Amino acid sequence: MRRVLIVIAALVGAAAYGQEAPVAPPPDAQIAPAPVSRIPGTVYVASDETVDSSNAKDKAKHLDFGVSLRAALIKKEVPVKVVTDPAKAELLIKSSSSHREDTTGTKIAKIAFFGGGGFGHFEGSIEVIDNESSAVVFAYNVKKGDYQSAAEAFAKHFKNDYLAKKKP
Repeated sequence: MRRVLIVIAALVGAAAYGQEAPVAPPPDAQIAPAPVSRIPGTVYVASDETVDSSNAKDKAKHLDFGVSLRAALIKKEVPVKVVTDPAKAELLIKSSSSHREDTTGTKIAKIAFFGGGGFGHFEGSIEVIDNESSAVVFAYNVKKGDYQSAAEAFAKHFKNDYLAKKKP
């Protein structure tokens, strides 16, 4: 019985010795990233809060211009699909914006001399970036009375000036 145990132990030891331990990659080796599957015709709109550029504290509304851009892309029937995962999007839309509301004195003067008018000033800068190459493929700067008009103006120009000309 003792000889059998010694033979079994020798066989197990020889089998274990014959197997090589897995080799760890060197610390400076670069591992290729897993391929990302981007969906053609998709955009991700990065959210950015609008800056209040008026003199009074908290006078202008703080809003997320990214939500307005998403809504405008859908409303203007821009032929892209808006996704919530930036890794799956073909294009990335980034924006920065500011809103300034007129002072009370300016509002009174506009009403008295011009019969009313727009009391807010909205400015936005929007860029469309190709996720694969990181190249800016379309940029747009807009000045309107409110954020909705600005977002819709971008959607219209993105559709007519970039996407319509991109198609073969």
